[in-house]
Amino acid sequence: MIVFDVGNTNIVIGIYENKKIKKIIRFNTNNINIKSKLQSLFKDNYISKFNLDYKICMMASVVPDIDKKIISFLKSIKLKVLNIKLSNVPQIINFNYESKQLGSDRIANTFAAIKKYGKNSIIIDFGTATTFDVIKNKIYEGGLIAPGINISHEVLVKSASKLKKISITKTKYILGKNTKNSMQSGFYWGYISLINGLIKKIISQKNFKPTIILTGGLAQTFKSEINYNTYHEPNLTLDGLYLIGQSKYA
Repeated sequence: MIVFDVGNTNIVIGIYENKKIKKIIRFNTNNINIKSKLQSLFKDNYISKFNLDYKICMMASVVPDIDKKIISFLKSIKLKVLNIKLSNVPQIINFNYESKQLGSDRIANTFAAIKKYGKNSIIIDFGTATTFDVIKNKIYEGGLIAPGINISHEVLVKSASKLKKISITKTKYILGKNTKNSMQSGFYWGYISLINGLIKKIISQKNFKPTIILTGGLAQTFKSEINYNTYHEPNLTLDGLYLIGQSKYA
């Protein structure tokens, strides 16, 4: 099976053989000729070397203009493609959310979380936005959307002429002694406080004991300071797409 996670920052393709991911292909969403890129992957026989367990393509996209081009290309080479939404995923989950407003990546993440970890979880996705998705008793109860760490960093640097780009990394001390360290501490410990505070608030309000699942680019950076036992799932969205496809077509 081939799965596409089309995000605002990156397009990620996962190729599955025998229920396992064998190859991940990642490229930037912007400034790319998507048709040319797909032609190089499919028509130049790169992908044909894989023994796909299902001859289908599953897609989660939050960029409509891009997904139209991808679907058009896949259909032109006679591949079946399903762009997931609440109305076409297997109904093992109840979504307590306005159906047209829930991103397909978050649907895939929810599906994977339940299949892998059971009925109660909080998914924290460190992507373009930092999102929290809450699942209680296999019901998607809702979520939060906070500014993404990298986006916040870029906006701050762009808006403040004396501030320069930094690496997002853990600092030993909370107080910085220069501008660079102060920014690093602000971003790292600021987001740690946000994450721990929101997890605590969610658990208190929903009165449950969830599994905490981390995914997205900076998940590993923040994992060690989260005050709860966590599981790092870097391919959660891809795995969710695969599991949805498997449930529909197996």
